[in-house]
Amino acid sequence: MNSNSKRQYFHIWLNKFTISHFISQSLKNYSSITKKRYHIAQGLNWADLISMKVNSIHSIRRAELARAAFEAVLRYGLRETTLEKVGNLAGVSKGVVLHHFKNKSLLLEAVFRRSNKLLSQSVIELYRHAQTPHERLWAIVYANFADEIFNLRVCQAWVTLISEVPHNKQCQRIQIACNTRVESNLRHALNHFLDREEARQTAFHLSFLIDGIWIRSGISLTPVNSKSAISEMDFAILKALNCNSKSIEKHRQAKQKIETIASISFGSKLYQQEALLG
Repeated sequence: MNSNSKRQYFHIWLNKFTISHFISQSLKNYSSITKKRYHIAQGLNWADLISMKVNSIHSIRRAELARAAFEAVLRYGLRETTLEKVGNLAGVSKGVVLHHFKNKSLLLEAVFRRSNKLLSQSVIELYRHAQTPHERLWAIVYANFADEIFNLRVCQAWVTLISEVPHNKQCQRIQIACNTRVESNLRHALNHFLDREEARQTAFHLSFLIDGIWIRSGISLTPVNSKSAISEMDFAILKALNCNSKSIEKHRQAKQKIETIASISFGSKLYQQEALLG
């Protein structure tokens, strides 16, 4: 083997070693779940690892564009939101936006998925700390109306986006899935207080109340108050459950705990960045 061949072989080996070391170190720093994936990844060939990296970059870019699209809707409204404006907010060209989303409709679908995923993740986050049926019920309420989520800008953007649902079948499916999930979460929580049929009917009405508060707040010209929204839910829930003084006190304690947890969890910088709220 001549010197040129040796140098070429050395550079190939060095590149592979550097990439392998970078992947190993990065993956080792992840959570325990990701560490399991790290061990699985060791059995993959280079083509698989490169494909994983490309897919990861693609997913990150799509998430960034969905965030920028949400911000564009906040700033300009749905009609005035264009792929070019989304690109400007994301710091990329219109061509890059078109590469990931072929048209504005597909981009809006991504925004729908992301915003609905936020609500779902918010419930999951609060559920992690809820230990009683009362706390699980209020976790659903605060996931929808916590200060960090329920504000005038987000409500107005949501009303703007929901107006697209009648004209976009994919957005319809996403919204139906979201509504079904909210109602299912409520029904499951209410099963601890009511019989099955009463829980179903109450969950149905409470889910409508949640949507109604969001819509009313989105078209309001005055600042949205999270506490007043939660107060309306409190009134409806206590009436529906026909609570006595002992039960009312349990709900009060549950609300206080979940409110504190929501303030800490949703107020973190990491959550704000992930949640399209920054």
